[in-house]
This record gives sequence, structure tokens and C-alpha cells, in this order.
Amino acid sequence: MRAFITRTSLLVATPALVLPLLLAAAPAHAAEGHAAGKATTAVSVPTLAKPRAKQGSLPSRRTDGRGTLVALPPIVQPGTTPAAPPSTSQVVATFEPVRPGQAVVLERRLGDGWHKVARRLEDTWGSAAFAAPPGTYRARTETSRGRDVVTGRVVSQDWVPTFEDTFSGTTLDSSVWNDQPRARESVWAPRTCARTDPAARRVEGGVLHLGVVLDPELLDQRCHYTTDEGAGEQSFLLTSQVATEKARLFGHGILAARMKPQQAKGMHSSFWLLPQDTSFTDGDPSAGTEIDVMEFFGSSPNGRDTIGSFVTYYESGWSAVKRGALFGDARRALSDGARWWEEFHVFSVEWTPEEYIFRVDGREYHRETESVSLAQQYLVLSMLASDHELDDLTPDELDDTAQVDWVRVYNNATSTTSR
Repeated sequence: MRAFITRTSLLVATPALVLPLLLAAAPAHAAEGHAAGKATTAVSVPTLAKPRAKQGSLPSRRTDGRGTLVALPPIVQPGTTPAAPPSTSQVVATFEPVRPGQAVVLERRLGDGWHKVARRLEDTWGSAAFAAPPGTYRARTETSRGRDVVTGRVVSQDWVPTFEDTFSGTTLDSSVWNDQPRARESVWAPRTCARTDPAARRVEGGVLHLGVVLDPELLDQRCHYTTDEGAGEQSFLLTSQVATEKARLFGHGILAARMKPQQAKGMHSSFWLLPQDTSFTDGDPSAGTEIDVMEFFGSSPNGRDTIGSFVTYYESGWSAVKRGALFGDARRALSDGARWWEEFHVFSVEWTPEEYIFRVDGREYHRETESVSLAQQYLVLSMLASDHELDDLTPDELDDTAQVDWVRVYNNATSTTSR
């Protein structure tokens, strides 16, 4: 069965198959759109985003640099193992110029004065994250030169998620998630050799594993596919794609997932959103967009593998308008010498009526003010294998999975930045 996605013109509603997206920073033949029914179309996007200025940087109170403090829900949780979601609100201090190893002190306003409550070392992002129960806070650098940089103040609050899944037990919660059927096809996605199936994912040890496995019904057959670079062959595959499509829709707020992506190439893991009924309106991103919070395409031989974030809508004739890129500076979230598939990180988007702010462990790496959706959308978690990736997929990689530790949504939530 082919899964259909609808689009509507501005005048007449007509069902149609959605066309695909191309991966920024991948060869021109790379089709990246997730939703079944997307056809290949060339879209010009940047290959690798240049490092942007630190999030919301504003002048500090001294002349030796500048710093900001951002109050966030608990969306900072790097680590190598699964863990319960943090419960205490958090603040992230970011300073310029960046001085890794420099001491950063968090101070809380109590009565008429400021009191030191925590101390951290500045990371390669120029940042330090702190747990911050409700209260008024500021942060400052602590140097021997006596020229500390002090941020403005922020007020931390209690944050209560409106949706949460920690993937406990051994089965996926069917009252929340459904497996989205996506058939093999060579025109629209194209994913000639792969179809989605629940057999490619599992819940184990408090983690949702998203994988790619051999199709047991076609083990004795080979799949032949064609891309812009030529013909190839591969085993028939099953992939994984689960969504809240039938149970939960979400609007503006902060949406986050703690994930450890796969090392394997030839497949890509994703945390993303699609509009209600998977329906797009020609030329109108406010009616719904594809919001790719995080995509990861596996290891890179030069060690420059990184995450991508994208927002896509369609003009008439299914011409995709795609914004975003692969963001090399997001690698600053990794521990010294670590790779993405060795650690869990929290990938989030703060989605407001004006913009999207993409973060990893509370550190902003991309802000998009165009193509903002005002529609209700549903969550998707997936591991897919598109034709353009299959040449990189080897049999020994089929036991690799992306791991999702937890997912949280804070409806109508926004961060607060020091002034």
C-alpha cells in the first residue's frame, strides 16, 4: 500500500503525492524528503553552514567581552548512557570571546545581594550550563585579571512538559505512536529497495531503537535501483518510521528528543515534524512545513560528520523551498575526541510564530525566520534508506541503530534571554 500525502492549492484542494527534498551538502542527486510520496526536485541550499554568532549575544557590563544567559526547560543532558529526563530548569551562559576552560560562576539573587550557587568551566562553545530552580540568576566569568564579564539577569521558572515519552518497557506505546506505512517506490521518494515495517525498530532498555534490516520476504532477491550517478543493486530492506500522526498534534513551543544517532552510512536518522494530515498548501509555509529538527547521515571518513536541520514547504508544481544546512559548528557539543554515535545529546527546536531556534543541549546553532509554520503538526522519528545512500550501505552495518532515549514537548513555551 502506498502512503499518500496531500497538498492543497490556494484555490482548489487536490490530492497529490508530495515531492522530495534534497540533502544540503550531499550530491545533487541526494533525495532527502522523508514523507512518502516525495519526488526528486533540485533545490539550491548551502553545503555547510558557517559558524554563526553566539545565541542572542548582547553587550555585557564590562568591556572585556560580552555574555548572555538563556533560561530554558531541562533540555541539556549529554551523556553516554540512557537516563531519566532532568526535572530542574536550566540556564545556559555563553561568552565572547570564547575561552575554553575559563571558570563561569552562576549567581542567584537572594534578598539584596547576589550569591554564588554553582561553578562550571567554559566549553569550546564558550558556554556553561547550570541547573537553575525558579529564581533570578546572572552568570559571570571568573578570571585572575579582575575583568570578569557579567551577563544580564534572567528569571528561571518551573517547566512542565505537555507531552513526554521515555520508552519504558519493551513495546512502543500504541496510544501515542503509529508505524507509518511507506511502500517501496522508485519515483517519488525514491526508496526503491526499502519499505517501512515495525520489524525494523524495537524498544529495549528504556530506549527506542530505529534501524534498517533485511526484508525477510525477499532474502533471495536483489533490488536494482538507479540514481543520477548510475545504477546499483542492494538487498531489499525494511526501515523504521513512527509518528504521533493519529494521536497527538503540536503547535508552537519547545520540542526536544534525546538521541544517539547511528554510525552507519547508507541510512539516515531523523527527528522531525509534518503538518496535520501530511497536507501542504502551495506557496504558503504558514499552512504547514516539514521541520527537520535533526538529521544524521552516518560517519564521514574525514571526521566531519555532523547534524543537519531544515525547514521545507512547496510552491506550485511541487517545487520545494528548503532552508537549512548541515552545521559543522554543532560538533562543539561533543566531548573531547567523541563522535556523534558515541553520546546522547538533546536536539530541540524552539518554534514560535516568528522563527525556529535549533539547539543541541541548549546551545543554539541555527535560527530560521523564514517559512514559519502556524499549523498543527505531528512528531516523527525515523531511520530511512534512500536510493542515493544505498551505495554506502554494507551488510555488516545492518545491526546499527539510532537510539531515542526520550521525547518531550513544552507547548507554548519560549526561552528567556538576558538583557
